[in-house]
Amino acid sequence: MPGTLFLVVGPSGAGKDTLINGARASLVADQNIVFARRSITRKSNAIGEDHDALTEDQFDEQQAAGDFMLDWEAHGLKYGIPNAYADVLAEGKNVVANVSRAVISEAISKYSPTVVLEVIASSEILAKRLADRGRETAKDIRTRLERDAARIPAQAAKTTIINDGTLEDGIQTFLGALKRETPRSHFLLERKIAKQALNQLEYNEVIGDMVAGLFEDQQIADFLVAVSESLTQDETVDLARARVDYAERINWGTNLVVDKHSMGGIPGSRITMVVIPIVAAYGLTIPKTSSRAITSPAGTADAMEVLARVDLDADDVRRVVSKTGGCIAWNGRLNHSRMDEVMNAITRPLKLDSLRWSVSSILSKKLAAGTTHCIIDAPLGPTAKVRTANEARELRDLFLYVGKALGLTLDVRLTDGRAPIGRGIGPALEARDVVAVLKNEAEAPADLRTKALEFAAAILCFDSSVSTAEAPIKVRKLLDSGKAWETFERMCAEQGPPPEDVEIGQHSIMIAADADGTVESIDCFALASIARAAGAPQIKGAGLDLMARPGDTVNEGEPLYRIHASSEDGLNAAQMTVSKDAAYRITPP
Repeated sequence: MPGTLFLVVGPSGAGKDTLINGARASLVADQNIVFARRSITRKSNAIGEDHDALTEDQFDEQQAAGDFMLDWEAHGLKYGIPNAYADVLAEGKNVVANVSRAVISEAISKYSPTVVLEVIASSEILAKRLADRGRETAKDIRTRLERDAARIPAQAAKTTIINDGTLEDGIQTFLGALKRETPRSHFLLERKIAKQALNQLEYNEVIGDMVAGLFEDQQIADFLVAVSESLTQDETVDLARARVDYAERINWGTNLVVDKHSMGGIPGSRITMVVIPIVAAYGLTIPKTSSRAITSPAGTADAMEVLARVDLDADDVRRVVSKTGGCIAWNGRLNHSRMDEVMNAITRPLKLDSLRWSVSSILSKKLAAGTTHCIIDAPLGPTAKVRTANEARELRDLFLYVGKALGLTLDVRLTDGRAPIGRGIGPALEARDVVAVLKNEAEAPADLRTKALEFAAAILCFDSSVSTAEAPIKVRKLLDSGKAWETFERMCAEQGPPPEDVEIGQHSIMIAADADGTVESIDCFALASIARAAGAPQIKGAGLDLMARPGDTVNEGEPLYRIHASSEDGLNAAQMTVSKDAAYRITPP
């Protein structure tokens, strides 16, 4: 690996030369840090740094011959960093060079890793130091300070050194910046931030350093933003493979391990919790690892945690699946990394939703869990995550491309995402719906049952012994007979009791139609916002209970949904959100 190029920049008077000289004296015995001696068209006996003095003709001659790794002009002089220091970098040693901001972008493009050490001081101190030199008039000083305010490129890795205190303090801060460990993959991270492609080995290095905690959260965030905005198909494959290398992989000892995944965005669509026990009751191995909510009122793990423990490690998963055929566990305990945590933290405020990032993340987790065959539910609707037919087709093609490259068999289904599935929105209310379907209760949401049976049947078809005609009959029988419910009960018992007893929020209010008409549509995003305002998913009993669906005829004053909260504050916040958008679109008769 090459050494790090430290570029020292800052306005005149900030004390760059002083700090460099102090650091050089302190590090005289350190063979891994080399201080660059500059070539300058200034007399050798001139006041200032020790340098190689060149005439303008000599400088131009060397420049034309390519003898400088970096060169620039400033203050009527020409400056160059000899190429010999590029060789020093190639040897793995670090080089410290006093340069102009004007060459930072060029340096970053040529030499990686590159770190900018910006030495600054207050404007009052800068002006005083320049005046004390006695070389310039007050007007010249003002001009110089204005000129020196040039910005450092946004893509630069930068450490700022405030040199307002004592000389000793300044030197110690400077030394600390030089000695701070720079991750070996720093230059690769910089490349990605600059929207350049990385391969699997390079992603391996970056992710390894992230997992080791060698990058700051802001660096990871910058990296993830770049990944979200510039990821090729092949990079999606390479990134998925690299992610798997940093997760504990589970081998089930069978050629058929199935799974189901939803792209989300549809409130209440808790079909996974119905599908898993049906498929497990049939006899297929289906170790389901699910996420918690990031932007929704509930993730599968949040709803499952109302009924059982989901914080399972790999040994727990193996034990539960060996006894029941399946599980529904939180993937954060199994295959999340610091990269996932930072990504989740920045997803909402930065509105990041990269399909390629999502596909890479999803399929890497499937591989880590030992999955061989997976069905993907990709809801399509005006307020779902996937909103257009073109986006849906692009997503399906991407899943199939990446899945094939990773050795996964995928069935990607574009489904109706125009309205919520089920009645409940929020962990406890969604868990209630799941139990009602599994127990074949009369009030169970029919749409949740229907879609769950469809996906369970599709998963059974991964078994070559099951025909497409047989599969729907088999899954319906498993559900109607109670075998799926029995399997789910055993699964919950093996996973262990939930961390707390959850009740549906007792603070409630009914939201009614404000006019006669027909429910034309429901804005899923607005509905999710109301449920989150009520406290979901953090408050598991908070959420919404839907009474009206698209196509229903309603009269003014008739109930559309009930808000549940655990406190008056949560209820008031939800009502405030309703006042902005009640989510229901009603057309007059």
